[in-house]
Amino acid sequence: MSSDSEAEHPHPSAAPLKGREEAHAGVRVLAPAKVNLALEVIRKRPDGYHEIDTVMTTLDLTDRITITERAPGAGLQVTLTGPYAAGIDPLDDLSGRAANRIAEAAGRAPDLDIRVEKRIPSPAGLGGGSSDAAAVLRGVNALWDLNWNSDHLAALGATIGSDVPFFVYGGVARCTGRGEVVEPLRDMRPLRMLILVPPVGGEPGKTAKRYAALHPHDFTDGHGSQRLAQRLARHAPPPTVDLTNAFERVIERTDPELLAHYALYGPAGALRLHLCGSGPAVFLLVTEGAKVAELRRDFAELGPTVIEAHTTPRGDALRVERLAAVE
Repeated sequence: MSSDSEAEHPHPSAAPLKGREEAHAGVRVLAPAKVNLALEVIRKRPDGYHEIDTVMTTLDLTDRITITERAPGAGLQVTLTGPYAAGIDPLDDLSGRAANRIAEAAGRAPDLDIRVEKRIPSPAGLGGGSSDAAAVLRGVNALWDLNWNSDHLAALGATIGSDVPFFVYGGVARCTGRGEVVEPLRDMRPLRMLILVPPVGGEPGKTAKRYAALHPHDFTDGHGSQRLAQRLARHAPPPTVDLTNAFERVIERTDPELLAHYALYGPAGALRLHLCGSGPAVFLLVTEGAKVAELRRDFAELGPTVIEAHTTPRGDALRVERLAAVE
């Protein structure tokens, strides 16, 4: 994937700040990545969406978002920086959509400066865009002292994207419907993992194509996700056999390029790979005694971006830091 750590991509239609006479408050918010510990597709619904049953958890791999008030009438400005900002249009970024949505719901003008440091690979199946949107909802909620609860913010998030409500709650959750029905679960025992992002180009409409390639025999009844959620509720570690993803079967049938990349990782130490969302990123759980530095080196030599990550408790995923007012 290309890196653009120095470039900035400002919202081209935003008006510039008209001076620094007034102090403007701000917040800093983390937008964590996620992995699906289980992802089952139940059926295709009459409305065209698919019914899913998934268990997800947030990670300490995060985008970093700073939101600052602008002068009245200055409008919304979105700036994307960081190693994974290249190729994302600020005009169409989910963080900007979230700012407009919460401003409309609050009856206020979106006079905000939003700076997103993209540190989550995208598109990879790690939920970076949806997490950014949820982080903006949470950040603006705090910045404007709206005091809206998570249910209210999640309902707004569901109008932006199916994964956004999950990121409003953070931590571990079981999600059903098209993903917008969220059942928060208790914090789980920390898991350590390596995420491998194969060197393949971002495919437009990748997730929609994965759903379109599903066969009826790929549909399941959600029992695996339910069993995993119950196990996590007892604070038990997730067994590898329960870490399933319906899109793995789709990739086996339709994406020989990805399969070829995954096949390289097994001999280097990936005994069992688990797909992140609809991919292409995969993760493998790492035991405490594993030689992580050696694993990272060996995988990196095969081409993927290699990221060490850990699951995070809900409190860490939802932290909002208030910034001193700037003039």
